[in-house]
Amino acid sequence: MKSYDLIIKNGIVVTPSEEFVADIGICQGKVTDISQELLSGKNIIDAKGKYVIPGGVDIHTHIDAPLHGSNTMDDWYEATCSAAYGGVTCVVDYPIQEEKQTLRDVISESMKKAKDRSILDYSFSPVITRRTDEVYKEIAELIKEGFTTYKVFMAYSFRARDEELIKLLDVISSNGGILGVHAENDWAIEYMASKMISEGKTEPIYHCLSRPPVTEEEATGRVIRLAEMVNAPILIVHVSAKGALEEIENARKKGNPVYGETCPHFLTLDQDLYNQSVEEAAKYVVTPPLRGKEHRLALWSGLSSGALSLVSSDHCAFSLKEKLRLGSGAFNKIPHGAPGIETRLPILFSEGVVKKRITINKFVELVSTNPAKIAGLYPSKGTISIGSDADITIIDPEKEMKISTAKLHSVCDFTPFEGFIVKGIPSVVIKGGKVIVSGDELFAIPGEGKHIKRNSFKVF
Repeated sequence: MKSYDLIIKNGIVVTPSEEFVADIGICQGKVTDISQELLSGKNIIDAKGKYVIPGGVDIHTHIDAPLHGSNTMDDWYEATCSAAYGGVTCVVDYPIQEEKQTLRDVISESMKKAKDRSILDYSFSPVITRRTDEVYKEIAELIKEGFTTYKVFMAYSFRARDEELIKLLDVISSNGGILGVHAENDWAIEYMASKMISEGKTEPIYHCLSRPPVTEEEATGRVIRLAEMVNAPILIVHVSAKGALEEIENARKKGNPVYGETCPHFLTLDQDLYNQSVEEAAKYVVTPPLRGKEHRLALWSGLSSGALSLVSSDHCAFSLKEKLRLGSGAFNKIPHGAPGIETRLPILFSEGVVKKRITINKFVELVSTNPAKIAGLYPSKGTISIGSDADITIIDPEKEMKISTAKLHSVCDFTPFEGFIVKGIPSVVIKGGKVIVSGDELFAIPGEGKHIKRNSFKVF
């Protein structure tokens, strides 16, 4: 009789296309059997009545990152512990290229930060802020080495012009990678913000009003058309606006390989939250800004229909104290970002699956399978199948939790989801065949995670 290092018994195994009760046998960090009845194992977890899904994959984070004149709070141990409690087993981070850095410098520095601290497997998608000949040459080499995803901004001082965008799309796709794009018309936003501030309109609500949905819609449509010119796949990150979603839908109907990502805060939080004191409103200053109800409804519809391909956290954990210090006197100085790496799966499960906005299969697709495919991690990650990494999250669909800063594991001093009651909580998290979270207990040590060399991007 075959013996296993770990058996997960009686759980409801969920993939994007199936849902069935089975036992999962794990040996040497891999899934080796999926059967109706496995009997012999060193360790057995009874998952009866619980969902057994591939571990969450978050491919949009900003961990230990210099950004907006400050630095995000969590280091790689703190952030990945928080992620693990939220059912995540692999992270692909967005380190930003600073002045005079090559892309290889960015990756090397990020590796040093993560190597002895991360408890989860990880990789990096460099944010390209310098579009020099040297950088374009580096891209082909780095993709061969397994760094297959990149990001560029159409916003902020390091925004890319159209001629730079199309060249990046062409070079990255020609070498087997995919570019993620932060799509906002920053020239228009800059004008709007300056005008409002000159008129004495400095409160956080003007963060939202200076970045109206049309600025996101226009930029999304423009960069999608640039990608079409060079037949490049493209990922539009953190979609918040109905019009931007419609641009993605129209492109996908034409057969273009366009992938849209949204985040839990855009699915659940309203722009009215900016109509508070700056001490409260600053918590919700993210970019793009929060929108109104019609946009949230459109995003949920886009998730259900497949127009949107994934949900990421955009974890960017500035302290509230720092947001208020830097943002004193003007909305445009408040650092953009909020924590979310731990709450992504519980929020989406509770607001999506429990409320029947999406199916449990779609949930798995959005938080695990599609992120793994886009990042070149599939089929090692993002699936429960023979030979895949034994990265598995067990969700108790009946367990409820009231979200509070005190209960979360990020060192950030706030959560935008304070007071949310969520149903469906990760109860056991397994990485590489080892239980790293069980209930409230952590069984992982700093540096236990490893860097993952990723595959070239494949259209799906």
